Amino acid sequence: MNYDVFANIMAMYPITPTKKIAELFGVEPSTIKQMANAMGVYKLGRKHSRAPSEANTVVYNARTNEVSLLWGRDCRISKRKSKW
Repeated sequence: MNYDVFANIMAMYPITPTKKIAELFGVEPSTIKQMANAMGVYKLGRKHSRAPSEANTVVYNARTNEVSLLWGRDCRISKRKSKW
Protein backbone atom coordinates (compact mmCIF):
# COMPACT_ATOMS: atom_id res chain seq x y z
CA MET A 1 0.00 0.00 0.00
CA ASN A 2 1.27 3.49 -0.63
CA TYR A 3 2.01 6.00 2.12
CA ASP A 4 -1.10 8.15 1.56
CA VAL A 5 -3.42 5.15 2.03
CA PHE A 6 -1.46 4.07 5.12
CA ALA A 7 -1.68 7.57 6.64
CA ASN A 8 -5.43 7.76 6.01
CA ILE A 9 -6.00 4.33 7.56
CA MET A 10 -4.01 5.25 10.70
CA ALA A 11 -5.88 8.57 10.99
CA MET A 12 -9.27 6.86 10.70
CA TYR A 13 -8.47 3.84 12.90
CA PRO A 14 -9.20 5.31 16.37
CA ILE A 15 -12.74 6.47 15.52
CA THR A 16 -13.89 4.34 12.56
CA PRO A 17 -14.86 0.64 12.69
CA THR A 18 -12.06 -1.53 11.30
CA LYS A 19 -14.48 -3.39 9.04
CA LYS A 20 -15.54 -0.12 7.37
CA ILE A 21 -11.90 0.95 6.84
CA ALA A 22 -11.13 -2.46 5.31
CA GLU A 23 -14.02 -2.08 2.85
CA LEU A 24 -12.98 1.47 1.88
CA PHE A 25 -9.32 0.66 1.20
CA GLY A 26 -9.46 -3.03 0.26
CA VAL A 27 -7.15 -4.17 3.04
CA GLU A 28 -7.76 -7.11 5.38
CA PRO A 29 -9.02 -6.08 8.84
CA SER A 30 -6.34 -8.20 10.53
CA THR A 31 -3.61 -6.34 8.60
CA ILE A 32 -5.04 -3.00 9.67
CA LYS A 33 -5.13 -4.09 13.32
CA GLN A 34 -1.55 -5.38 13.22
CA MET A 35 -0.23 -2.23 11.57
CA ALA A 36 -2.05 -0.03 14.08
CA ASN A 37 -0.67 -2.10 16.95
CA ALA A 38 2.87 -1.85 15.54
CA MET A 39 2.47 1.94 15.24
CA GLY A 40 0.95 2.31 18.72
CA VAL A 41 -2.45 3.50 17.42
CA TYR A 42 -5.46 2.26 19.37
CA LYS A 43 -9.25 2.62 19.33
CA LEU A 44 -10.55 5.51 21.44
CA GLY A 45 -11.93 4.52 24.82
CA ARG A 46 -10.57 0.98 24.81
CA LYS A 47 -7.99 -0.45 27.14
CA HIS A 48 -4.96 -1.79 25.33
CA SER A 49 -1.80 -3.69 25.95
CA ARG A 50 0.75 -4.82 23.45
CA ALA A 51 1.27 -8.55 23.31
CA PRO A 52 4.91 -9.25 24.22
CA SER A 53 5.23 -11.99 21.59
CA GLU A 54 4.41 -9.62 18.73
CA ALA A 55 7.38 -7.81 17.27
CA ASN A 56 5.90 -6.42 14.07
CA THR A 57 7.43 -3.42 12.37
CA VAL A 58 5.97 -1.06 9.80
CA VAL A 59 8.52 -0.31 7.06
CA TYR A 60 8.37 2.67 4.69
CA ASN A 61 10.34 2.57 1.42
CA ALA A 62 10.88 6.19 0.32
CA ARG A 63 11.99 5.20 -3.18
CA THR A 64 8.77 3.38 -4.00
CA ASN A 65 6.46 5.24 -1.55
CA GLU A 66 5.31 1.83 -0.24
CA VAL A 67 4.42 0.89 3.33
CA SER A 68 4.60 -2.75 4.41
CA LEU A 69 4.39 -4.81 7.57
CA LEU A 70 7.48 -6.77 8.55
CA TRP A 71 6.59 -9.75 10.73
CA GLY A 72 8.66 -10.43 13.83
CA ARG A 73 9.42 -13.98 12.72
CA ASP A 74 10.88 -12.63 9.44
CA CYS A 75 13.54 -10.62 11.26
CA ARG A 76 16.81 -12.29 12.01
CA ILE A 77 19.63 -10.68 13.92
CA SER A 78 22.90 -12.51 13.70
CA LYS A 79 26.31 -11.80 15.11
CA ARG A 80 29.33 -12.40 12.94
CA LYS A 81 32.69 -13.02 14.53
CA SER A 82 35.38 -10.61 13.50
CA LYS A 83 38.76 -11.78 12.25
CA TRP A 84 40.48 -9.37 14.61
